[in-house]
Amino acid sequence: MRLPDLDLDLVRCFVTVVRTGGFTRASKELHLTQSAITLKIKRLESLLQRRLFLRTTKPLELSPEGEIVMGYASHLLDLNLELFQRLAKPRDSGVLRLGIVQHFGYHFLPVWLSEFKKDWPGARLITDMGMTADLLKGLEEERFDLIIAPAGYTTVAQSKMASMFQEQYLQKEPLIWVQAERSKIDATKDPLPLVTFGPLCRFRPIALEALRKAGRSWEIVYDSPSISSVQMAVEADLGLSILSPFWLAPGIDIAGKKARLPPLPTSDLALYFRKSPPQPSVQRLASFLANRVGRWENESRQALSARSI
Repeated sequence: MRLPDLDLDLVRCFVTVVRTGGFTRASKELHLTQSAITLKIKRLESLLQRRLFLRTTKPLELSPEGEIVMGYASHLLDLNLELFQRLAKPRDSGVLRLGIVQHFGYHFLPVWLSEFKKDWPGARLITDMGMTADLLKGLEEERFDLIIAPAGYTTVAQSKMASMFQEQYLQKEPLIWVQAERSKIDATKDPLPLVTFGPLCRFRPIALEALRKAGRSWEIVYDSPSISSVQMAVEADLGLSILSPFWLAPGIDIAGKKARLPPLPTSDLALYFRKSPPQPSVQRLASFLANRVGRWENESRQALSARSI
């Protein structure tokens, strides 16, 4: 059964009657007629299906149910006031709100952000990970100042406010087939057991399209939106998956040429922020992240080659 919603106007009237000690005084404070006050209290009682006052007593006395309502009523009105006061405050320009696609920098990003805060100790960072569509919507609604989102399969051009965004190339990310370090799965046989992310992840259609073009069949044996869950499933040898090099973890290895798996395209990532007004702090963070990604790519290139089977 769906319960009704409280009308805060009725709650405010009730609190005023209790605080002033009567309907007459409440009517003067709220600039309403006494009959209007009486009607509001009756409406609230009807909504709650309880009597709130013992009307046979003078001075006015709350019923047991009225005592309960009074305990909540003041708190509800305080929360209402707090909400409007908070939204009325100007946005804190010193806070940088960063939105990141879930797969990016899973192991490295916290370290990079810590380095950024050391270089600029006055910066206040709020970071949130999410799916691409949610990040773009957050940028439109100014919940984010800067986002890291994919290009190519899911592009910023799909956004209604694309013309208001500035795009800065970040990374051409290689994608790799991975399997358990001591995998017993013969990756040359069909159907290929796959560990995949949820249907909203762009890696999933990339993997399936590559297998389809190669004439391979597959079976999705494990499906999860969680990075750590996919890693654990691959490590447990439930199936193979495609990951970013960022996600290589102990117990997971790159499936090499012996697996005879189709090649995978690269996946572009970009930084997006609003064109106007471009905050210096946003541009500073964007440049910092681009620099760190470039450094990581240079350092990891040889390591990736060495890990190939």
